Amino acid sequence: MTISRSGQWAWGGSKDGVKPFAACLEMLVRCAGGDGNLLLNVGPMPTGQIAPKQADRLKELGAWLAKYGQSIYGTRGGPFKPGPYGASTRKGKTIFLHLWNWSKGSLKLPPIRAKVVHSRVLTGGQAEVQQTPAGLEISLPPGDRQPLDTVIALELDRPALDLSAVETK
Repeated sequence: MTISRSGQWAWGGSKDGVKPFAACLEMLVRCAGGDGNLLLNVGPMPTGQIAPKQADRLKELGAWLAKYGQSIYGTRGGPFKPGPYGASTRKGKTIFLHLWNWSKGSLKLPPIRAKVVHSRVLTGGQAEVQQTPAGLEISLPPGDRQPLDTVIALELDRPALDLSAVETK
């Protein structure tokens, strides 16, 4: 995908601009959650340099990855398929939930064939996770929800890659 606001694959000129940070972050998380890789294209200027606005956007993404990269690097998508709620990734015995569209109250996800033994909110705060045969229900106080991406790690009693993919609603 290209970082250019207008979709240019080459440098689009000084008025081209770059996609907003929120759009770039969502591309990255949706791609990882869909079990893919993201190559974010930048078009060099005629001098061979990367336009300062594009470089700044890449630095922003790098700063986010420095904090929360464990939820992206070396992961596979799932088990919850990307949907309106956000996306999920997994590695080891951990599922990482990337949540950017909180409905009122809690987030409800389908059941999984593993027990959640611990949860932590990488972006800060304390989540309440209830697991029943009907599924997972995750609550987080509105003040702890991030406007772009709230990242919650669910530690399981078994490897997360052993779980089948689950459709979300």
